[in-house]
Amino acid sequence: MAELPGGVSIPLSLENKLIEVEEERVDLPPHNENEVVVVLDRSFEMRRDAGLFVERLSALRGSAGPNKLIYAPGIMDVTNMALLAYMGVDLFDSSLLAYQARRGVLSLPEGSISAKDARWISQDQTNKGTEELNLSTAWQELGLIRHMIRAGRLRELAEVRANSTPWGVAALRLFDLECYELQEAQASVVGPRFYANSAQSLNRPDVARWRKRVMERWSPPPHKKILLLLPCSAKKPYFTSKTHQIFRESLVRVPNSDVVQELIVTSPLGAVPRELELLYPAAQYDIPVTGHWGLEEQRMVRELVSSAAERGFEKVVCHLGHGNDFVKDAVDCIDTSQGSPTSRESLARMEEVLARLCQDYDRPPRGMDRAESLASVARFQFGEGGDSLTEGCIVSGNYPYSKIFAGKEQMGMLTPERGMISLTLQGASRLLPKRLHWVMMEDFELSGNLFAVGVKEADARIRVGDEALVLRNGELVAVGIAAMNAREMTELKRGEAVKVRHKRKAT
Repeated sequence: MAELPGGVSIPLSLENKLIEVEEERVDLPPHNENEVVVVLDRSFEMRRDAGLFVERLSALRGSAGPNKLIYAPGIMDVTNMALLAYMGVDLFDSSLLAYQARRGVLSLPEGSISAKDARWISQDQTNKGTEELNLSTAWQELGLIRHMIRAGRLRELAEVRANSTPWGVAALRLFDLECYELQEAQASVVGPRFYANSAQSLNRPDVARWRKRVMERWSPPPHKKILLLLPCSAKKPYFTSKTHQIFRESLVRVPNSDVVQELIVTSPLGAVPRELELLYPAAQYDIPVTGHWGLEEQRMVRELVSSAAERGFEKVVCHLGHGNDFVKDAVDCIDTSQGSPTSRESLARMEEVLARLCQDYDRPPRGMDRAESLASVARFQFGEGGDSLTEGCIVSGNYPYSKIFAGKEQMGMLTPERGMISLTLQGASRLLPKRLHWVMMEDFELSGNLFAVGVKEADARIRVGDEALVLRNGELVAVGIAAMNAREMTELKRGEAVKVRHKRKAT
């Protein structure tokens, strides 16, 4: 039994399966790994110390791994259920709801209030009692959490609910700032559309990873000499918006515009190179547009734009319009926007300036721009060495559908539906010497998808949604999409690890 403030006892109904944890240490005796539940020790005492809760929970998850359920007793109410689930708590109890009911407190997703002040609740509901109302609300919230998990949008719900209490805001903020690696490993590289409506969205792990990868992985095609800064659009991907169709029409009228690298300036991603616009989350995010930038947004945009401008560009053209002076202050640039970026005057100015600048450079060979743009995508998607996929290749198809060919053999294909390069076996064989995204399976004949029980080792860089090269005894036998991250593949004993797209025929 554990004690809550006020002398309320918590019955540990799972105590026959529980393993007590002291501080950050996990001591697991021999057990059936699929049944063990690990307790976050004295979690109910951390309701006023978000920092300590984040520290101990993240340490426990890191030690216990993906194969253990974490139980946090005495801390759940309706305001924090979504946040606890997002942070990795698998089990919680209703003891705090009962304690609140005894004090006459009604627990709602928006916060806790006195049950006497809830005058909008019907008499029939009131007659059921505060505890039953709290439980009913909790079950409804749990149903919503399950739905958001299935939809891949739990983070959004966690951000909304975190704002209900100071503890929630502090917990999510600290979790983002201090536990990025833990979260990023769990964050898929593909996903649904989502809203980035709050300041907390700036530090979503998938958003933070985008900025990190642009800084570390992105390099423009070598023939790009002029950097053109453009505003984002409400519609995604950008090429589908009327605004960016207007920009593209202007660029077509500029001779030798293949030497121009487009960079879309946006929040919360900071910057999106044109060739990466199909990738997640660049093609999925939506934000409120006010024309005003917060200080943190300005800082991260300046950082990414400054970094991009230093990557071999000889000139920078800024076509962002009003409200973006902080960007122009970050780089030495030519401002071409006269008020609205899509006004006739602004577009004419942009075309005039670009035409003058582009004439100073040699025209790239036919097909180079498309091939080098796909090489840039491959570097971003797979990491250093990923551009070996496109060496000596040509690209065919009408954008945004692009096929990569080496002679008559197809290496891969980029499509807007997935936003990533999907590999063929021939394409995967090009990446194999670079040791990128490999999964080593046990020595058996693969008949369908690869399950976790059959995985020996995996490249630690693999995330859910990544292309995965399946190897047996060092030989490439299949390629597909990772359904787990690398740690889950090697530690879990059930579930699909790789959804196989192509596999070699048995000999």
